[in-house]
Amino acid sequence: MKKFRMKKWVKSTLAIIVVVFLVLTSVMYSFGAQMFTDVTDKHWAKKYVEDMASKKIITGYSDATFKPDKSVSRTESIVMITRLFDPKEIESVYEKNKSKYEKTLKNHGILTYANWAKEEMVFALEKDILNNEQILSAFIKDGKPQNALRWEIAVYLARGLGLEDELSKVVVLGFKDSNEIPSDAKPYIDILIKKGIINGKGDYKGNFNPKNSVTRAELAKMLSIGYELAHKDDNKDSNNNDNNNNEDKKEEVLTSIEGKIYDVITYNDNVTITILNSKGNKLVFSNDKDDIGIKWGSNNASISDLKKDMEVTLTVSGNKVYSIKIKDIEVEKEGYFYNYSFETNGGKILRFKINNKYEEYKMDDDTEITLNGKDTNFYELEKEDKVKIKLLNGNLKEVKAISKELKIKGILKEISSSKLTIEKDDEIYKFEVDDDVKVERKNKDAKISDVRIGDKVELKVKYGEVKEIEADTVKKTVEGILKEIKMAQTPEITILDEDDNLKTYKLLSGFEVEVDNKSAGLYDLRINYKVELTLESGEVIKIETDEETVKESFMGKILDIDTGDNIIELENKSDGKTLYIKYNSNTIIIDEDGDKTSEKKLDDDDIISVVGEDKLGSISADKIIIIDNN
Repeated sequence: MKKFRMKKWVKSTLAIIVVVFLVLTSVMYSFGAQMFTDVTDKHWAKKYVEDMASKKIITGYSDATFKPDKSVSRTESIVMITRLFDPKEIESVYEKNKSKYEKTLKNHGILTYANWAKEEMVFALEKDILNNEQILSAFIKDGKPQNALRWEIAVYLARGLGLEDELSKVVVLGFKDSNEIPSDAKPYIDILIKKGIINGKGDYKGNFNPKNSVTRAELAKMLSIGYELAHKDDNKDSNNNDNNNNEDKKEEVLTSIEGKIYDVITYNDNVTITILNSKGNKLVFSNDKDDIGIKWGSNNASISDLKKDMEVTLTVSGNKVYSIKIKDIEVEKEGYFYNYSFETNGGKILRFKINNKYEEYKMDDDTEITLNGKDTNFYELEKEDKVKIKLLNGNLKEVKAISKELKIKGILKEISSSKLTIEKDDEIYKFEVDDDVKVERKNKDAKISDVRIGDKVELKVKYGEVKEIEADTVKKTVEGILKEIKMAQTPEITILDEDDNLKTYKLLSGFEVEVDNKSAGLYDLRINYKVELTLESGEVIKIETDEETVKESFMGKILDIDTGDNIIELENKSDGKTLYIKYNSNTIIIDEDGDKTSEKKLDDDDIISVVGEDKLGSISADKIIIIDNN
C-alpha cells in the first residue's frame, strides 16, 4: 500500500512539474523571447534553429549563443543526426555495444578528445550511419576536431533518416560541379533532393560545393526538414501544410559568398548590396532590411556600418541576402600616451598622440595593457610613454607601452653588446642596449664587456633602451664535491652540489686556492675532494678544501665483467643507469659469508654493493660486497 501511494505521489509531482514547465514555456514564447542572443528575428535560420533546439536535437553554448556561422565538425554532425532517434534507444544501444567499439573509439581519439560524444558514436556505428570504423580516423587529427563536408553530411543524414532502401541505382545530378561529388555519395544527395531536404538547383552558380563545410545554421535547417519528414505519420492532419512548407524550402538553398562591398543602397525598407568577388565581378543581392542580420565580428551591426571596400561574407539564396558578416578590421598604430579620463557612466577613455594628432579610444574589460612587457593597468601609464595600439573594428583591444624613463634594479642574467636581461622579484626583463651606453662597475668607469652575469645592476632606460648601467659584484659561497677541472684559456671547475646537480663555474683571473688553510694551486686539488667555492657574480675567486675525499656506495646487478681491463658493467638499482666499476689488486672483495675473495667469484647477474669514488664516467672501487651470487 505504501509503495502504491509513493508511486502516486511521484506521478502527481511530475505532472505538476510538467504543467508548470509548459506554462512557463508558453509564457516565455508569448512575449516573443529569443532563445539565443546571436539568432535574432532577422536571422534567416531562426525558425529552424529554435525548432531543433526546442526538440533538444541541437543545443547552444553556455553564454546563451548558438554560433550559427560556426562550421560543424564530423563528430558534432553525427551527434546531432543521432539525436533524431529516441534518447532511450541511443542509451540502450550504447550499453549493449560499448565494449565492442571501445578500442576503435580509443584508437581514433574519440575517448580522449570527444568523450562527450561516445554514446552517439557507438549508436552511429551500430546503426550503420557510420558504416566503417576506419571512417573515424578522419574525425580528429592532432587532437583537433575536423569539419564535416557537405557531401558527408548528406550521406550521414540520409542513413540517419533510414532512406537507404529508397536510393536510386542510376543517378544524374544537375549540379555544375557534380564531377567533384564522390560517386558513392550521389544517391544519398539525390534522395535528399527528392525529399526536399536539399535543393537540386544548387547555389547561385548552380554548384553543390561538396567539399565546403556546413554551418550550424545550415545543418539546423536540414535537420528540421528531416525531422518533419521522419515524423510525418505523427502529423497526418497537417500533411498538406508540411508538403507546402517543404516545397517552399526546396526553393531556398543557401550559400556563402565572400567579396568587397562596392555599393549599398537603401530605398524605403529595401536594401540592395553590390559586392565584388575575387574575380572582380559585381554581384547584386537585396532583401527587406528587417530580414537581413548584420554582424561585425561577434557584435551586432547595422546598415550604416557597411562601407565601401569592406570585406564581407554574405549568406544568400538566389538574389536574396539574409545575413552580412563584416570581416574583422585590425589596425595597428604607434605613438605616445597622452592621458586618460572617465565618462559619466564610468567608462574609460585613453588618449594618444599619433602622427602629431590626438586620437582617443574607449577601453573595455577586454582591453589588454602591458608596460615594459608586463601586464598592467591604464593608470600606470605616464605621459609620453611610447605605445603600440591595436584596434579591432575600431575598438581598442591592446596597448603595448614602453616607459619614457625607467630606473630598475635586478640581477644580470644575460648580456651582449646590444641586449641584456635582468631578473627582479622572479620576473624577467629584457632591454636593448644603446651603442653609447655609460657603464660603471664597482664605482669605476667600465666597458660593457666588464659586466658579469650575476652582477647586481641598476639600469637607466629610455623608451626600452638602456642608457646607463651601474654594476656591482654579488658574493656567495657554494659547496660540493670536485668532479672536474678543465684547463683552458679560461679555466673551469665542475662540482656535484648539495642537490646532486653538476655545476660548472669559470675561474676568475687571480683566483685563490687553499688546501688545509694553506695557499696552494689547482694541481694540488684531487677529484672527489669536498670543496667550498667563493663566487663573485657567478665566477670563482677562491677554492677551499681540507683534502677530505667523499666515498659513495652503489648497488646493482652485474651486466658484464671485462677481466682484461678490470671493469665491471653494473646496472644501478637506484636509477637503472649503467655504471662502469674499475677495480684493481687493492680492491677488497667480500663474498656473501663476509669472507674475502677474488674477482673470480664475481659473475654476470650477481647483485653487488660497491664503495668507491665517482670519477665522472667510472667508479674507482675500494670495496665490492657480493649481496646475491647467482
